[in-house]
Amino acid sequence: MGIPRHLKSKKFWAETLEAYVYLFPTLLILGLFTFYPFINAFVYSAYDIRTRTVPGPVIYTRDADIDSWVSLLRRGRIPEELASALEKRGAGTDLWVRLRQTDRWVIKEEQTNQEYIVVKEGEVLNVYQAKTQWALTPVGWGNFRQVLSDPDFAKALKNTAIYVGVSVPTTLFLALLIATLLNQAVFGRPIFRLVNFLPYITPVVAITMVWQWIYDKNFGLLNYVLSSVAGLFGAKVSLLDWLNDARLVLPALIIMNVWRFLGYQALILLAGMQGIDREYYEAARVDGASGFQVWRRITLPLLTPQIFFVFIISMIGAFKIFEEVLILLGQSPGPQKSGLTIVYYVFTKAFDSGHYGLASAASVILFAIIFVLSLFQLTVGQRRVHYER
Repeated sequence: MGIPRHLKSKKFWAETLEAYVYLFPTLLILGLFTFYPFINAFVYSAYDIRTRTVPGPVIYTRDADIDSWVSLLRRGRIPEELASALEKRGAGTDLWVRLRQTDRWVIKEEQTNQEYIVVKEGEVLNVYQAKTQWALTPVGWGNFRQVLSDPDFAKALKNTAIYVGVSVPTTLFLALLIATLLNQAVFGRPIFRLVNFLPYITPVVAITMVWQWIYDKNFGLLNYVLSSVAGLFGAKVSLLDWLNDARLVLPALIIMNVWRFLGYQALILLAGMQGIDREYYEAARVDGASGFQVWRRITLPLLTPQIFFVFIISMIGAFKIFEEVLILLGQSPGPQKSGLTIVYYVFTKAFDSGHYGLASAASVILFAIIFVLSLFQLTVGQRRVHYER
């Protein structure tokens, strides 16, 4: 077999090159913020990564080249700006210099062993880098064994599974119901669509802060409504402490996020319904099919591509729940860690405990769970999803 004719064409290669030029900005962003962290998570999961903050004050310099300071110090001379900074701190001038890492200089006073970290003025990130030492120790599968044997991870896995198992089908069912209603000739249908979509486009911080008030034990709207409804029947209910009762934290998160994503899913399903060929409905009416029979035998089967899509993306999003827990529960996993999720577990291990290797291992486990479930759903979807031809 020879080389295919189109591969010999200059026009083919010119068009291919042009396409990659247009794709380059997107590929660059994906590479920096998606693929690079993704690959590093796998690499770091095999290491015990700890950080240590180096004690000692920071000396800022306006000097454009810190190397010039070092050059002078090594010749026994002290730059005027450094001498002034040391004098303000009451330090001596018997100094020596060593290089910790690239562009991170440490000046040490020999008499007192006091270290001074030299950083260019205004470079806050360099201050963190200069004062932080990283220690990487290969541990193989050790991080995975430690995470899987951690009771907190088991708790996070259980909470996440309950949240996904309840919120995803509940949201999908209600979205299907709303989409069916909006697909009818209802007065003010465009307004209903907009109102349903608003929670999805509203920032999660704003939504969560509103729900904090709704769930407030003494002044919250939800307890007020429940008390009012109970009062109509002559009953009296105790006020529910939604955010401080371990039994109510997960239901509170589920209710909030069902409400938040309901409109988005309903609009996707509604778009799918309106894309179904009207000839199917006309034929069903001629055959005398009832409204429910039409919905069950025509609408639902032809809507399976949209249902499948919504189910996949909502499941993946539910596994990654984090911001809502962080904000709603006041930067804590809730009483008895009832709101601890897998992503929150990763966050605490990385940024509270400084165990970046354990955090990476937990994130790899989460990826594996989502990947396996998505693969299973894709396999099932090939047999269950009906694509209109």
